[in-house]
Amino acid sequence: MTNIIERIFKHRSIRVFEPGRNIPKEDLETIIRAAQRASTSCSGQMYSFIRITGDVKAKISRFCGENIISSASEFIILCADRYRLDCLVETAGGKIKDWKFASLIISSFDVALAAQNAVLAAEELGYGIVFLGTCGDRAEELIEILKLPKGVLPLAGLAIGYPAENPPLRPRLPLEAVLHENEYQIPTEEELAQWINIMGTKLSKEGYYQKYSGKDENYTWKNHLVRKFGGKWLEKIEKKRRQMANKQEFL
Repeated sequence: MTNIIERIFKHRSIRVFEPGRNIPKEDLETIIRAAQRASTSCSGQMYSFIRITGDVKAKISRFCGENIISSASEFIILCADRYRLDCLVETAGGKIKDWKFASLIISSFDVALAAQNAVLAAEELGYGIVFLGTCGDRAEELIEILKLPKGVLPLAGLAIGYPAENPPLRPRLPLEAVLHENEYQIPTEEELAQWINIMGTKLSKEGYYQKYSGKDENYTWKNHLVRKFGGKWLEKIEKKRRQMANKQEFL
């Protein structure tokens, strides 16, 4: 077994898999059981993983990332799940309260913790992974295809497979940008500019946006920040995700 710290520091998202190779059933079960060992609020375990195969996999791949999903050995939809917990509470003789928004926060946290455990297990077994946020963006279609009841909301997809690429480690912000002590440290304009430059320089060296998004060589992390989080993309995502959270009775 690899040292867990070493495994974490070697993590990379893999977007190109060797097609046509299956993951042994016992490995898949190990990955999911590892997910179940994650911390969970009050033992509620407010998540469900839906394994996608066959025709359903082909159908979903057409709008959630065809190249990645079709070549991945396993593809799983990660769902926030209040429905099962509500059923358990009723079976235990309890009365369900109106806790929609709180359940969204708690279940999202549960999903993230469980998913990260699954990632660590998959990578320890020699597989590569990538999360697909597009699955959360296309929740409306997934709710219908997967016949999700109220109280179950797809948040993301997880593709697992045999790596067919060997990308470098992607950059992260400096430690001082994310670690505060006793109170929040407001960054200076100079620090913000420096952090943008650090991220942009390293991603540009790899040609990250050119390789995966077809952007021209002048497109950097700075452009990405503005386009994704300062433009219409985020407005569109906000509207869609709020609508689906409301449809599934999380709001």
